Amino acid sequence: MSNLLTIKGLKIEGRSDETWNPIINGVDLTLKKGEVLGLIGESGAGKSTIGLAAMGYTRDGVRISEGSVEFDGIDLVKASAAVKRDLLGKRIAYVAQSAAASFNPAHKLMDQHTEGPVQHGVDSRSASTEDGIELYRKLRLPNPEQIGFRYPHQVSGGQLQRA
Repeated sequence: MSNLLTIKGLKIEGRSDETWNPIINGVDLTLKKGEVLGLIGESGAGKSTIGLAAMGYTRDGVRISEGSVEFDGIDLVKASAAVKRDLLGKRIAYVAQSAAASFNPAHKLMDQHTEGPVQHGVDSRSASTEDGIELYRKLRLPNPEQIGFRYPHQVSGGQLQRA
């Protein structure tokens, strides 16, 4: 099976005053299509920074100074903003480790499930809603036809993690 994500020699630096200081140094990883990868580490170890870099992004004051990040053959370090925009939400996404932080409390779960596919022209709202219900069913959420029409605060933490 071919590699979906390949990170080689990743070095990420953060700016402090007038100097760049290493934050992440020498990360290598490979993810094949169909695999799942989790990053584990202490708070502040750089998990989120690596996760964002895996999409070719960094936060303000941070840069990828060395290495390569290839997603399905596309070098995201060198890719234009337009190429990254085309991939983001359609082929690659970042999921925060906190389920509660991943959802907007002002919008129902189903609205948040359908937003990406509809906005990117991948699916219609009705087809995406059906997809959401089927996903909730597979995840064994209670009342899969109804749960998506609740707000994040109206479901349990475990249900929110699965949603």
